[in-house]
Amino acid sequence: MKTTKFLPVCVCVSSLCACSTFEGSQYTNYPAYQYYPHPSTYFTIYGDVDYRYQRGEVNIPDSYHVGPDHSPVSHKNVDSTWVHSQNPQGYTIEVAGGEKASEVARKLYKVPKNDRTAQIKYHGGDGRAYYKGVYGSYNSYEEAQKALNNLPEDIKQGADIQHWGNIQNNAE
Repeated sequence: MKTTKFLPVCVCVSSLCACSTFEGSQYTNYPAYQYYPHPSTYFTIYGDVDYRYQRGEVNIPDSYHVGPDHSPVSHKNVDSTWVHSQNPQGYTIEVAGGEKASEVARKLYKVPKNDRTAQIKYHGGDGRAYYKGVYGSYNSYEEAQKALNNLPEDIKQGADIQHWGNIQNNAE
């Protein structure tokens, strides 16, 4: 009976010993990691472009600042400020107008992105709110006419050249 217990114990011990044997020729020995305090320049310069940190002034738009002291600037305020900062003697292209802001925005979305656009709110003679979509700012009627002629056909329909003064007087 002792041999029946001794034999399985010997088999288990020998199999465990076989797992722990090490032959150095089968495995590659890698060196331990070493920290180098100087920065590597291999990945920071590629081709003729240097991607390392460069000091310089960074301009952050007002819309980036959020929090209790800095709320993001509304696009309505940005558009209104831009409209009222234009020369009243200049010209713009009124691309769309209507009672629904979404319809005006849809038309402005289709306009080429070559010039600045704005959507402004104004009140008609009946006291109801209306919206206008304007495109570009031009010093002369001829410049505005040239820009209007370069617009796609579906945008040209219903578009008209307006004085900035008229737009500014009606805008909120």
